[in-house]
Amino acid sequence: MVLEKRNAICMTCGRVSPLSTQSTFEDLAVDFEGTTASGAERFYRRTLDKLRRKLLESGVIHTVTLKQTERRKKKKIAAAVYLYQADNDGEWGKLRFDFENGTAEIVKLADWDTVKSNIFAKTAIRFVQGLPETRLLKSVVVPFEMERLELI
Repeated sequence: MVLEKRNAICMTCGRVSPLSTQSTFEDLAVDFEGTTASGAERFYRRTLDKLRRKLLESGVIHTVTLKQTERRKKKKIAAAVYLYQADNDGEWGKLRFDFENGTAEIVKLADWDTVKSNIFAKTAIRFVQGLPETRLLKSVVVPFEMERLELI
């Protein structure tokens, strides 16, 4: 099978199909006997969440969950505070960002984030600092592979 556009494909019931022929949320709602597209979207998000948990349990991937709690703005976003959680489990840690000076500070480590490596906090910091100021997210789950990061 030849794949012409890698970005325009997805897996559907074990078959690869172009994005243009994928089901809409309205179609999924009918297929899964939902009543609305938002019901199908909730089903889709729950399914993704279950998949993420299975991948976490198997150790294939790790995730950092981020939630923005504060944001200080002048002309541009000057600073932000995020809570972060390692692998969707345990106590939340806290990160503070100063975008004017380009710095980040680990205020509190999350559970499962060791004092030696701080791999989850460092991943969260790299992710947030890589976002354009205008796109700072209120909350996000960032997946990553531990082995790849240890090589950096």
